[in-house]
Amino acid sequence: MPTHPSLPLADRYARFRDAVFGGVEDRGTLPGLDEAWTELDWQSLWFAGAFGTQFTTTDGQKIEVTDFGTWNSGPGPDFTHATLRVDGESRRGDLELDTDARDWEHHAHGSNPGYNRVVLHLVLRTPEARFFTRTSQHHEVPQVVLNASMLPADATPARGMAAARLGRCATPLAALDEGKAQSIIESAAQFRLERKSRRLHRLVQAQGREQAIFQSLAQTLGYRNNQQPFVILTQRLPIRDLLSRGALEREAMLFGVSGFLEKIRVEDTADATRSYLRHLWSQWWKQRDACARWLEPQSLPRWNLATTRPGNHPQRRLGALAAMLSSWKRLSEPLTDATRWSQPAWKEALAALQHEFWTSRYTLTAAPATKPITLIGETRVHEMLANVAYPLLVPERTRLWAEYLELPALLDNQKVRRAMLRLFGEDSPLSASFNTRLHHHQGLLQIYEDFCLEDDSACAACPFPERLKEWV
Repeated sequence: MPTHPSLPLADRYARFRDAVFGGVEDRGTLPGLDEAWTELDWQSLWFAGAFGTQFTTTDGQKIEVTDFGTWNSGPGPDFTHATLRVDGESRRGDLELDTDARDWEHHAHGSNPGYNRVVLHLVLRTPEARFFTRTSQHHEVPQVVLNASMLPADATPARGMAAARLGRCATPLAALDEGKAQSIIESAAQFRLERKSRRLHRLVQAQGREQAIFQSLAQTLGYRNNQQPFVILTQRLPIRDLLSRGALEREAMLFGVSGFLEKIRVEDTADATRSYLRHLWSQWWKQRDACARWLEPQSLPRWNLATTRPGNHPQRRLGALAAMLSSWKRLSEPLTDATRWSQPAWKEALAALQHEFWTSRYTLTAAPATKPITLIGETRVHEMLANVAYPLLVPERTRLWAEYLELPALLDNQKVRRAMLRLFGEDSPLSASFNTRLHHHQGLLQIYEDFCLEDDSACAACPFPERLKEWV
């Protein structure tokens, strides 16, 4: 753990946070999962009533939801204290939403007494063979299958609906002067940055600073869908091992261990790609047997390709990572020593990265692009600044906090839209005021996660709105 003192604004927000709920447990975030919100998107659509109130279970029972209950983001079922009518009979209990019906057993809900009050299992997919949901008391739980066709056209996750209702905190927040609202958001942002810093420094302790930097930067290349595969890859191929190899050999290791080389027939590709693949295979075949265990289907990184834009394809991002390794000293030294940090120079180093093959390709099998493609774009650079550089450096050189405050908000983030709708409502002047800087987004997300997602009373018993007046 780092020995530097806590940042003052982070401390202030932490004290306020603890005072509101008498101490909010910091669950932290598993590596690679900071951006995994798909199931929450479906949960919020359900909670908003977007699917309607009347359903038919997989065995033909008629369900009417008369009370959606409260959203429980802590341990246990997703929603508690709901009321249903099942073939006219009233039932009160909890609801669980899973992406696959079999997740009930995969997540050990069937043996967990905490799920014995579940009266309805909501699923997005069911296996071909019938799967029955049962509690630890061997009671069968009715299943309802949800799908996007049940939603109104303007409420599908693909259209980015900010599926959160307006919270009671919107009124006292709107009554705050802009300076006071800025103060709490900035303090929450610093608290969030310091929490990221603690996670990074735990990784530094475990793996060393250079490996922590390498793993964390590679993770940002995974975008939302492929962060964890990049983590697995960099754990299997640590930075010291890669830097001990020549440029072509380490590139071959990245693409080989990722599993991508195994799926492409060299003879089926165009001339330029064929030449590139042959160069990679000239090195990979020498190492392949030693990596055979990693190439077994159950051991390969689980790349998500179906919902990934071509420009974000993990093959292209591996090419960018290979280019970063070729300039590793220039990229890593400013992060190794906070006194050597220069944001303009570091951004310039990333912008200057080139690769003979990947500056004109999206995937290993794609045709060449008509013009050069930046290996690491501006938004990705800002993700690296927000999630690696400043969390690592600010606690060690606190004057860098002023630099962090100036970072623009470049990404259109669905989680931020949800938080702003819950906290400010639609068309609030505060929404416009606090949507221009990255730290605005970070602070709003922290407040939303700490209070909105911790509260299981559907706002009714949340003390946050009343305690806002204590923020001076």
